[in-house]
Amino acid sequence: MTVFILQNQHEQFLTKSLEWINGCDANQLFRTPYRDIALNQLMELNAKDIQLRVKIISCELNKSGNPELPTQSITA
Repeated sequence: MTVFILQNQHEQFLTKSLEWINGCDANQLFRTPYRDIALNQLMELNAKDIQLRVKIISCELNKSGNPELPTQSITA
């Protein structure tokens, strides 16, 4: 199953309590199976902080039902 999560310009992810954290605990992340709900959340966040840059990321759920976070690519 595909879900949508939100990531800011500092590569932090949005939690269910609407706080930004590093992707250490995927169970706490805000996620939705609907892209339009993720887009609405993105709009609400940008209305509160116009300097915020957020992107919607689609990812699959693992066997535990948590999102498989994208791996960070290291560039030289």
